[in-house]
Amino acid sequence: MIPESNEIRIEVTTKCNYNCVICPREKLTRNKETMDFELFNFLFNKITAETDQYNTLTFPGMGEPLLDGGLSEKVAYAKKKGFTVLVLTNGSLLSVDKFKQLQDSGVDSIRISMYGNTPESYASVHGIKESGLFNKVKDSLTEISKIRTTTKLLFTYNIVDGVNDSTLQEWIDYWRDRSDLLEVWRPHNWVDSKSYRDVQHNKLKTCGRPFKTPLQMQVDGTVNMCCFDFDGKLLLGDLKMQSLEEIFESPMFKKIEQCHLTGDFENSGLICENCDQRNVDKSDVMVYNSKFDIEERVKKVSTTYMDVV
Repeated sequence: MIPESNEIRIEVTTKCNYNCVICPREKLTRNKETMDFELFNFLFNKITAETDQYNTLTFPGMGEPLLDGGLSEKVAYAKKKGFTVLVLTNGSLLSVDKFKQLQDSGVDSIRISMYGNTPESYASVHGIKESGLFNKVKDSLTEISKIRTTTKLLFTYNIVDGVNDSTLQEWIDYWRDRSDLLEVWRPHNWVDSKSYRDVQHNKLKTCGRPFKTPLQMQVDGTVNMCCFDFDGKLLLGDLKMQSLEEIFESPMFKKIEQCHLTGDFENSGLICENCDQRNVDKSDVMVYNSKFDIEERVKKVSTTYMDVV
């Protein structure tokens, strides 16, 4: 059975112009490539022909979506099919003109990862050498906040202690009235690739994702289990050659599902075993939200805000 969700996530590129310290790009072994419109069109139509459970399309992934020159075409196609469309970006390429283009194509919301409030802290966390980029991005986003009409502007901030924590309140004060949502998180571990959160001894049986999770499409048309599985270790199948039904009846998915039903991951070889998403205590995950109750927010997916835990 296809996991319960109304959201498809399609990674349109694995290329990125940033090297953020909280992101494990240095461990990414998948090809650095961009999905052409032909493959996108094939995958989107194949999914929607097989099931009508999806009504939302998100463009996330291990790359920067705005590096895809065909992104607006993909957005417009999904909008014509009646989908809500969300874009996740680091914001560095989101000029006023690019925002207008995306808004005109129908993007419902753009979520911007902005991890600093000074040129130095921004450059350090995002792993860039050009300190002047901070002011350029801030100026563009400030102008965009004035002209947004149908497209919502969402901001996220990840705290890196000793680097950008001292500028957090100023960041909140500046963007609170210039955005539709502000969220401040402590970075997760990308399973076992970073060590920002302690992996607790007391764990949930399941993070909930085998049962309630967006459909995770990788740039090459393969399907993996969840967004934290950045390198496709939990590869379920290939939608270019298989149906969704076949993918979610695969031995890998059945193995994952069984482990999450029992909570027994010992000797399974699954990266889920020591993933911080199974921590029972989630009080350290989020430190600020301008709209949602934090205790409830951390139980939801980061895009559509539907329950996952």
